[in-house]
Amino acid sequence: MTTPRTRRRAGLPTVVGLLALLAFVYWPVLGGQLFAGRDLFRIFFPDSAFLLESLRAGEVPLWNPYLRLGQPFAATLYSQVYYPPRWAAVLLTGPIVSMTVMQLGHVVLAAVGVFLLCRRRRTSWAAAVVAGTTFGLSVLMTRLGTQQNVVDAAAWSGFIVGAALDLQRRPGRGPLARLAVYGALSLFAGSPETTLWQGLVAVLAAGGAPRCVPEARARSVALVTAGFALAALLAAVALLPTAEFARNSLRAQESWRWPLVWSMSWPQVLSAMWPLADWPRDHYWGEDQWFILSVFLGTLPCALAALGALRGPRRARPFAVAALVLVALSLGRHFAPAAWVLLHVPPFSLFRYPVKYFVGAAFCVSVLSAFGVDALGRLARRLRPSRLRAAVALVGMVGAMAVLGPVARRLSMRAAAEAGAPWVPLCLGLAALVVLWPRGGFARPRQVRRGVALLAVLEVAASHALLGRTGYARLAPLLRPFSLRVFLPQPYPGRISVDIQGPEDPSRGGTGNTVERSLEQLIPNRFVEARLPALEGSGAPEPVYSEVFHDAGQRTVFDLAGVTHYLRNGPPPYDDLELLHTADDGTTLSRSRTALPRAFLVQRARVVTDAQALAAVMEDSQPFRHTAFLASGAPLERPSCTGAVEWVLQGAQHQELKVEACDESYLVVSDSHYPGWTATVDGQEAPIHRADLALRAVLLPRGAHTVRFDYRPLSFRLGLALSALSGLGLAAVLLRRPRARKTPSVS
Repeated sequence: MTTPRTRRRAGLPTVVGLLALLAFVYWPVLGGQLFAGRDLFRIFFPDSAFLLESLRAGEVPLWNPYLRLGQPFAATLYSQVYYPPRWAAVLLTGPIVSMTVMQLGHVVLAAVGVFLLCRRRRTSWAAAVVAGTTFGLSVLMTRLGTQQNVVDAAAWSGFIVGAALDLQRRPGRGPLARLAVYGALSLFAGSPETTLWQGLVAVLAAGGAPRCVPEARARSVALVTAGFALAALLAAVALLPTAEFARNSLRAQESWRWPLVWSMSWPQVLSAMWPLADWPRDHYWGEDQWFILSVFLGTLPCALAALGALRGPRRARPFAVAALVLVALSLGRHFAPAAWVLLHVPPFSLFRYPVKYFVGAAFCVSVLSAFGVDALGRLARRLRPSRLRAAVALVGMVGAMAVLGPVARRLSMRAAAEAGAPWVPLCLGLAALVVLWPRGGFARPRQVRRGVALLAVLEVAASHALLGRTGYARLAPLLRPFSLRVFLPQPYPGRISVDIQGPEDPSRGGTGNTVERSLEQLIPNRFVEARLPALEGSGAPEPVYSEVFHDAGQRTVFDLAGVTHYLRNGPPPYDDLELLHTADDGTTLSRSRTALPRAFLVQRARVVTDAQALAAVMEDSQPFRHTAFLASGAPLERPSCTGAVEWVLQGAQHQELKVEACDESYLVVSDSHYPGWTATVDGQEAPIHRADLALRAVLLPRGAHTVRFDYRPLSFRLGLALSALSGLGLAAVLLRRPRARKTPSVS
């Protein structure tokens, strides 16, 4: 029986060991380096910079004016606008350092959550340490740090499932509130697929509890489902704008060409326990996924998980079922039943990255590994240890290490699988030696558990040395400002075009030099950090016209969008551009004299189809200079004349212009047309029309006018109301005192 004294004696070494392993895994951070992987500088550095800018301005960052002529910001869940840890990290440490702080904090949170869950499931202390280490500090979780939103959401898994089990055992307000809050934090972290698999695991764990009658099982499932429904209501302020953005993106189109992109391949599933079994991987958009750079969990943890599933208690079975289901889903297009579910069954059909479900499988494997450690301890009581058996195990281990590599080559496995083959028998053989080596007394099962746990933790540490670490960079280069900014006017009235789709896109690398190049070329979204509005942009979801408009690469689109400057990794894209500067690495900055202003007047308008508008936008004669091609509104045919447009305010969510219309005219603003924008003309509400396929236009009578645009989306207001009401209702229920029972009077 575990006493408070034994818990304290075990707790201090555990904490010290966790910190030591954390320091080993992230040792570059101790040397002053920071995380600088793929999507960190593609998305999270720019998003953090804009979030900080908005927070300092005292406004909720609903709209990003710098990206793709402007697009919703809070509606991209991975922006984590409503996630409290992101606010704290960005405000206290800045947009660059905050990503490393977030990663370190959340891997510790993930490890602690799984540890506490396993202890709640009555596993031994050593077994819980194996589970927490496997999930929080594995190569998978560390290399996944470039996808910060996935790590942040997954870190709440142990707490979510633990709250669901508490709700199953003792239904009440407290467990329900904890489940809802943890679920809402997972949603605010910005990876809805993660919250989806967390809900699946929680339902299976609560509904599959042993010795549970069908009525109680149904009640448990209903309560856990209600907890996640309440979590969704608490997160409605983020979810409703996200749903609106998805409806107005390429993903809402049946012709969208990226369903089930980045599905796990079968060799990658094997590589969870066999290091390098999936290398070399197929090309970037090939059969292998590149979302998670390594899925290796460890040979010994995976073997222990299999033992826990087969020989563990009944309470381990829901995690075994969940692991199999999530592995199948992660295969996506490589497993026909999973592909059908992911394409046709809501809510799975709403998402495109099947590999994210493998993070859930890793969570279940981690929990099962704890049951496996204890099962191995029980098995040790029935095995008669001897030096002879240990010697046989040692010989078998050495023989397997010598033979498994050639066998892998004969089986036509991938080239690097042979190099990783000795790792598998080495880890399993050492575990066998721990079990078979003679020991006396009643402490033997405990010693076996501790010995195997130590081996599993050491394997996690050694796997980082074997498979390498993610990209790091020094802080000073990351804080260096965009050097070519001095060649641009202050303030900057136009737009810039960057070569996001170019062949030298560095976003797929992870070295410090790559990060520096990305800033100097503003690739992919680093123009946001320089506060330069751009035509292009990177990130999901993609606006509905992005492929044919923002990313078309046509001179007519550049001129219509007001692109005054071009930044290219090479010569300027057009001969008539004025070259302003050539950097040492060949990057050029050039200026255009043909770009339209970002707001202009036309006295002609036609109501056309989208196909006709696109044709007009692409026409070399550029008819949009004098004619607005509208999706709605009234046609207009007036003689061309000269008016005047002056910007008074160009904020992120509020714009104001002074306009002198020489005749009845349409004011065309080369910002994105999107639901939620409202317009007033001289204080009176005016309709906004979609012009030239993707822009905004307002009809003005002749004369002087003040035109104001404000972004006030109904999805945000309704979501905020639902979140506020749900939060207040939850607080009222928790704070309500239970009624005192009346005691019968004695006469």
